Amino acid sequence: MEKKFRMHILEDPSELSARAQDLLRRSARRECPSRFGLPIELWQVRDHTGKLVTAPMDLIIRCEGFEQKFGGLRYEVRRSWVVNGDRYETARWWEYDHLGLQTAAWQDPGRGGWYFEWTGERVSKPCRDLIHTDGSVGTDIDGGSPYLPIAPSLPNLIESHALIDTVATWRPWPMDSLATSAIELLDGLVEVPEASWGSSRWRLSDTVAVMDYDSWDHKNPRRRTLVWSREEAGHRQVQAVLDGWQHQDQSGAVTPGGTTS
Repeated sequence: MEKKFRMHILEDPSELSARAQDLLRRSARRECPSRFGLPIELWQVRDHTGKLVTAPMDLIIRCEGFEQKFGGLRYEVRRSWVVNGDRYETARWWEYDHLGLQTAAWQDPGRGGWYFEWTGERVSKPCRDLIHTDGSVGTDIDGGSPYLPIAPSLPNLIESHALIDTVATWRPWPMDSLATSAIELLDGLVEVPEASWGSSRWRLSDTVAVMDYDSWDHKNPRRRTLVWSREEAGHRQVQAVLDGWQHQDQSGAVTPGGTTS
């Protein structure tokens, strides 16, 4: 099999935005990546029937490329949010490693191709972090559900992490369905294309950040919105929009859904 040299993301982060590069400079390090311990061409996986087969070439290429470009990468992502009026903050590590010979892979009957597991977010969780042969990043929600894409690629995932980390020190706002509708009235927000895709969208100004994303709950799918602001200008802008929308709703004005209260 032809081997192509691929530079590690920490050696050449030029495909990432300045924001994502700042995250890696501040928080990232590179450790020795996991190895398969034998030629990867001997890697065996189970096909859709459960039969043990030699890993197909597209799966081998994707896993090797992941190891060469991202293997051993570690960085911390800070987060902040509001629940019932209380602010919460976390800082969790992401680890970019496959699991060596123990790396499981599955065929994807829905999208075609294969996907394999990697370490991902270092936290106790029911789901697995997955990488697809089409380049996307996904999860299986509960460790047994079908593949669910959550980002088009690993660089896109890093870009989203960089934004989450950036706004972690800003003021998070509690959002209900009414408040979410009001946020659409905010001026000056520009979409961040490198961190936005179908199931997740970031919009940003100098003082306000908005993230819309789809929930992973297949039984109750819905779009969720998170909002952060910084400096007095940003705080006033969000508060003014929320106050104005609440006043309209209480006065019986027509809402975006075309109904009156």
